[in-house]
Amino acid sequence: MRRSLFKYSLLVLLIMFAFYLLQKIDILPSFKNFFVSQPVIIENTPIIVTEINTLAQLITVTYADELVMDDAKAGKGIPSLITTGAGVMIVPATDKIVMIGRGKVVAGIDLKSLRKEDVSTLGDSIHLILPPAKILQTIINPSGFEIFDEKGEWDERAVTKLKVKIKDEITRRALQNDILKKSEDRGINIIETFLKNTGYRKVKIAISR
Repeated sequence: MRRSLFKYSLLVLLIMFAFYLLQKIDILPSFKNFFVSQPVIIENTPIIVTEINTLAQLITVTYADELVMDDAKAGKGIPSLITTGAGVMIVPATDKIVMIGRGKVVAGIDLKSLRKEDVSTLGDSIHLILPPAKILQTIINPSGFEIFDEKGEWDERAVTKLKVKIKDEITRRALQNDILKKSEDRGINIIETFLKNTGYRKVKIAISR
């Protein structure tokens, strides 16, 4: 309950900040002219894009995952003897480590890549071309890694290498679950709803390819 309240409060603050900023640069109708059509102001388009870019990243989807991964290497211990149908086989000692990684992948739209030609307005209509969604970051806190089992000697470099593999795999699994498509769909929905609620009656949003 507290997490949901925090999430919605953060969203409201983001919308309020975006509304204030965009109204300042006249991309949105002012309160006193809320229902009045506004003329096209082509000369302000570069300023609009510059100010929108200050909003930086619009985070739309967070994918949480938990992954178990192991690694093995030749050890320095005493080899084992295994009896097979062909006789006795010597198996070299093996060092093994099993690690659990818990993290999240954050996807969204980087508004800094908006160009001046991506924004056009005419009265109460606005056309916006958004850049494609992308992975903004994959976050695994130090406490998100847990060594479940460890046999033999593992130095810090080898452990770090396994952590990187876990992080990359969590990112890959997020992409496999269409996180980018979901991010774009939600981003379009958020921005479209926001613009309509602030006075624009005709809103057209597309994703550049």
